[in-house]
Order: sequence, then structure tokens, then C-alpha cells
Amino acid sequence: MSLRVGLGYDVHRVKAGRPLVLGGVRFESDWGLEGHSDADVLLHAVGDALLGAAGLGDLGEHFPAGDPKWKNVSSMDLLRRIAALLQQRDARVENVDVMLVAEAPKLAPHRAAMCANIASA
Repeated sequence: MSLRVGLGYDVHRVKAGRPLVLGGVRFESDWGLEGHSDADVLLHAVGDALLGAAGLGDLGEHFPAGDPKWKNVSSMDLLRRIAALLQQRDARVENVDVMLVAEAPKLAPHRAAMCANIASA
């Protein structure tokens, strides 16, 4: 496979009483992000970028929000499934660059853990 570049983007509403998960890290918070899965916008954007680069569509095609199978699923699990799809196509990831914009919580103390989670998947 030749060099390909993908772009992923994801947005979720804030919701009180939901766990906040970003980059596979659970944050202490009174609010989280609304979604069918764990609503990890960071991993969703990475997953969409990887799928797009490989010409495999997007997250919604592979893990539809209406399918109960994916209700509350960990986005780390989704990213591992995407990695398996890439491996089936003999595609490999050389680099991932991610930008996460948030007013809160503070992300810097968790950056290394989030990077490690993405790399492990």
C-alpha cells in the first residue's frame, strides 16, 4: 500500500452523570460526553482517520450507533478492531498526530497515558 493520510474529526455533547473518557483514560469528572459507546472523541477521531486513510469508510459504517452490540463499548476496543482491519489489508500506521481541544479537564498530566493507549491499540 502506498503512503496515505487520513483525517478524523469527532464532536460529542457534554452530559452530566456520564464517565469522561479521553484517549482511553477515564477522568475524574461530574460530566462526560454523550454517545452510544463510551464517547471517547479522541479515539473516535483517530479511528476515523485510520479508516479513511485505508479507504475503509468511517466509524459509523463499522460500528453503527443504532446497533446494540456497540452500546457502551470501549473505544479502545473499537480502535483495536480498526487495527485488525488495517492489518488484513497489509496497512501499517507510521504516525498519528492528534489535536484535542477542551476547556476542561487538564489534559497534560494524562498525555503520556493517552499516547500509550493509542500506540498499544
